[in-house]
Amino acid sequence: MTKSFTFIHTADWHIGNSFSQFDGEMRQKLNRAIFRAVELTFMYAGKKNIPLLLCAGDAVDNGQTCAKEDLLELSRIIGKYPDIRVVMITGNHDPLVAGNIYQRIEKDNYPENFHLVKEDEVIAYPEWNLEIYASSAREKNGKYNPLEWVKQQTRDSGKHRIGLCHGSIENEAFSGDTFPIPPGFAHESGLDYLALGDWHSFKKINPRTYYPGVPEPLQFGDDGYPLEVTLRGPGEIPEVAPITAVRQYRWRQEQIEISAETFEEFKNRLQGGKEKEVCRFDISGHLPIQKYKAYKELLVMNRRPNCPVFDQAAISPTDEELLQSGDGFMAAVMQRLLELKKTGETLPMEVNPFAPITREKVHDQTEAISSREIIDRALLKIYTYLNYEKK
Repeated sequence: MTKSFTFIHTADWHIGNSFSQFDGEMRQKLNRAIFRAVELTFMYAGKKNIPLLLCAGDAVDNGQTCAKEDLLELSRIIGKYPDIRVVMITGNHDPLVAGNIYQRIEKDNYPENFHLVKEDEVIAYPEWNLEIYASSAREKNGKYNPLEWVKQQTRDSGKHRIGLCHGSIENEAFSGDTFPIPPGFAHESGLDYLALGDWHSFKKINPRTYYPGVPEPLQFGDDGYPLEVTLRGPGEIPEVAPITAVRQYRWRQEQIEISAETFEEFKNRLQGGKEKEVCRFDISGHLPIQKYKAYKELLVMNRRPNCPVFDQAAISPTDEELLQSGDGFMAAVMQRLLELKKTGETLPMEVNPFAPITREKVHDQTEAISSREIIDRALLKIYTYLNYEKK
């Protein structure tokens, strides 16, 4: 009787990711977080006596530009856990092309427990009654199934069979345009489990086919983790459990419409950020002048490298404040706009935001936008220019 076997399925570490939306110090922290998440995965495996870890591609973010130091650091981590064998394939970010980082590192820098798949390969582990059918990406884009050759292999019904590749499932959720893999491939090919990489969030395609996603987020919306997979017996449905304790940073994105009434609530949210958190605020809405000034000061005082703010909030000044902000020609323009707003007259061409195009086309495009809204936008732009941008 075949014994059950447990291994870890992970992918898409993207070591060396640019994190270009952050400053240099934050980029370093986020890349160190990737290394930490990887090492915690090994620590978890060590504590539970899990002897095998499969990495389904894109271990580094760019196989051509990856720093040697990064791959040497990864090798050091793997080498610290000699009882855990590692089988790694390459993906579309680190394909085995000329000049690839894996070729630029001397072989003796790789630990003995590390195996990099370079061709279509069947890796046999008799002691575990296991066969792994693995394929590394040898180009960045391909229109073929990397594991199509598996169908031609002789099947041994008494062994565990795992497929390992990097590509896109062909279904309604995935485009399947790069290394396309049929969703039923595992069942059709007699695989107990198909370990995939490419998608950055956890995805169960079917009971035998999984994407683990990234263990450490690379951008807002990423939601993955390493998977602990147990094969009870050849042909049986595997048991799959997420390993959630390795992630270092929590990423969250908020859409906020600010107003005088919600200003204090927003203040508390902005000031309540945590060190191990990456957040992004997309702010819109309008504030009275005094609140707007306090709002701008609040943004400056709470500027943090791990919390970018996309500020689209605007001022909502009174009519009197508008008129006091300009003189001469600009005051006359604002006075005329306020009169048009009050009377509801048809807007002249010179204040229409769609000029210069035909008047007929203007009326077609502005039908869904009220004259009042157009005037309010114009007044706010003028006020902002006179009081902030011009200075």
